Amino acid sequence: MVKISDYSVGYVVKDQFEGVTRDLLRQYAKASGDTNPIHTNDAIAERAGLKGIIAHGLFSTGLITKLFEDHLEYEKSGKLIEVNIEMRGMVRCGDLIITEATVKKIEGKRVFFEVEQRTITNVDIKDTNGNLVKQFEAGERGYISEKDIERGLVKTKDTPEGILTYRERIATPGTAIIELFE
Repeated sequence: MVKISDYSVGYVVKDQFEGVTRDLLRQYAKASGDTNPIHTNDAIAERAGLKGIIAHGLFSTGLITKLFEDHLEYEKSGKLIEVNIEMRGMVRCGDLIITEATVKKIEGKRVFFEVEQRTITNVDIKDTNGNLVKQFEAGERGYISEKDIERGLVKTKDTPEGILTYRERIATPGTAIIELFE
């Protein structure tokens, strides 16, 4: 059970989700009632100018609220008072979604967080000679733009398979407030 004494400015609550698939988005569409085909049908998403399906905005938001629900042990320790977010970047199949909430201030039993949800989108893996070893959906469909490169969002790192190229960007920034019971 978390207590107010467990927090200090800079304390981070973090979670990640690596399971965005077409099947999951179809299931989410059915469960949520949001059957907009840009979330389930690549051809329609492409006609809408998206290069492929995107996850529902409320799916990503749900991962933010889940972070706090898990952290508060489903209201055993406290409750989520408020979440304010801005959806900036699309979440796509294969993305790793990292949600972090950093304590910015504490007032009484209320803890105020800055929330940042980032996506990591794998593009491809090349060997040291630049030969393609593996290509991910982002590389196949052209999800990475020149603007992403100009903004410094496209990065590389060494992996056992070769050099991975990926995009890391903030998809959903925001704030949240929780109130603890103790």
